[in-house]
Amino acid sequence: MYWLFGYWLLSYCALSYGSQSAALPPDLEQYLLQVAKFTQTDLATLESGGVIAQIMPGSADTEVMTVAAVKIRAPRDQVVAYYGRMISYVDGKTTLAFGKFDRPPSVSDVRTLSLDADDLSQIRSCKPGDCDLRLSGSAIAALRGSIDWKAPDAAERATAKVREAVVAYVTRYLREGDGALVTYDDRSEALSLKGEWRAILAASPYFQEYSPPLWNYLRLYPQMALPGATDVVYWSKDDFTGLKPVITIVHGVIYQDPARPDRVVVAQKQLYASHYYDGSLAIAVAIGGQSAGAPTYLVYANRSRGDLLKGGFGGMRKSIAKSQARSAAEQTLGTIKRVLEKDVGRLLTSR
Repeated sequence: MYWLFGYWLLSYCALSYGSQSAALPPDLEQYLLQVAKFTQTDLATLESGGVIAQIMPGSADTEVMTVAAVKIRAPRDQVVAYYGRMISYVDGKTTLAFGKFDRPPSVSDVRTLSLDADDLSQIRSCKPGDCDLRLSGSAIAALRGSIDWKAPDAAERATAKVREAVVAYVTRYLREGDGALVTYDDRSEALSLKGEWRAILAASPYFQEYSPPLWNYLRLYPQMALPGATDVVYWSKDDFTGLKPVITIVHGVIYQDPARPDRVVVAQKQLYASHYYDGSLAIAVAIGGQSAGAPTYLVYANRSRGDLLKGGFGGMRKSIAKSQARSAAEQTLGTIKRVLEKDVGRLLTSR
């Protein structure tokens, strides 16, 4: 799979990225200074080619908000394409598996999805309010009751049941939207993902102001159409923390606002996470990069909530989570810049 969202191709052979540059767009500068609280020194670092990243106060004790930006000497469509490619790239270290759901979803879409031995054993012992795997109460009962755990193929049967449950969950989401979102019953207090998602969306007023059509589309999905938007729902198995691999399901939207042709917005709404995360929303905006020599500014913001930030030693764990979130944003944007500018340089020197 060349890249996650599937239809933009490279076409920059005629472009030159020598000494030309572009000014920071005014609305981007305002956001970075007034909302994300970067300094003029940070903006100078951005203009000189460095990655800037900031942790902002969350709207809840369990929330981490990350903002990062970078200027890349490459066309905008290539930046967006490579951003998606990184999400879908299975490196065997951080991203262990990945798959995209067709319309309608089928079990073949999750044929490479697997649970680790520890997660399989958790299914066997899970009870509502006491489980180390994030599941709804009905899912816990259905999985436990449908498997003969003494059978020699119990692990294979449990994996098959999980795959079927994932497909059914995504199918229902595509039909019902937020009404299908899971209520996690793995802890003493049930947690509604719909409630967490709505709280995250409400805590993102700048997103609503910046792109009202996309904000509403995500809020009301699938009740409204959005011209200029392309949807994809995908799953991935990742090892972000070094603790346990996390299986996530995400609804991604690429949006090209017909009224704002200078930018592309990519939104990622988390629909499920097997560990740690209560919900998240990531927004990436690629601005500029449409004329010869004009750089692309890539701005990334992620608002995530998680149960790693609850309970004892919460301050220590929150500090670690913030450090990891900032580091991950810096590394991701830095990698996109390094790879794409290397490609542009190779193109220019080969002429």
